[in-house]
Amino acid sequence: MVNFKIEIADIVVEINAFNESTLKYCSDFLSDKESNYVITMTKEDLENEKHINEDGKVYANEEISALYRKIADIFVEEDILVVHGSSFKVDTSAFIVTARSGVGKSTHVNLLKEYLKDRFTYINDDKPLLKIKGDKLTLYSSPWNGKERRGNNINAPLRSIIFLNRGITNTYKKLDNKEVYFRLLSQIYLPRDKTKREKALKLIDILLKSVSFYEINVNTDISSAEMTSERIINYEIK
Repeated sequence: MVNFKIEIADIVVEINAFNESTLKYCSDFLSDKESNYVITMTKEDLENEKHINEDGKVYANEEISALYRKIADIFVEEDILVVHGSSFKVDTSAFIVTARSGVGKSTHVNLLKEYLKDRFTYINDDKPLLKIKGDKLTLYSSPWNGKERRGNNINAPLRSIIFLNRGITNTYKKLDNKEVYFRLLSQIYLPRDKTKREKALKLIDILLKSVSFYEINVNTDISSAEMTSERIINYEIK
């Protein structure tokens, strides 16, 4: 077994893994602090992951995928949600662009990086962590940061979640809670355990009341990044 500790969202987790590749995958988050939780991977975990992964794929291997799921289950108890989306910081504020897999959220966020230049910093391009404490919502990175491994071990207060669709022309609109709820359910990890799932749903209720939500239809031109930046990001930062 390979033993190491990581710190994500201010929580330290000791991990007993099978593969050195799991340690390497988590290397940007290594810690020597006292652990809050201990996770020991089992052969059963790896076998189960082949059957329950949502999209039929794993990250780098079954262990890394199964570890993500076990940590997500634990973190719900710490008022932390795992969100599927590309997240980034502009100035001192965090934003998430989310969409169905393959629609182009990472492409749009990369255009935002090009447009915003030094104001832009990736947080996590796939599975950021959202800690909800009262009315304070803070977005953190995690090792699970997408195929291109775009991310930094940083955090920032969340301002807005943006739902992306692919379009010919660039348009945007602000959404109300009724338009957002079911979209959020499809982009946030929900544990299978009933009690933990109910806790996650309560956290989502807080999220709905705490940040702004937008829908954008965008093409792949830099003009789409200009629209999102000027109409949403800069507006929310003011």
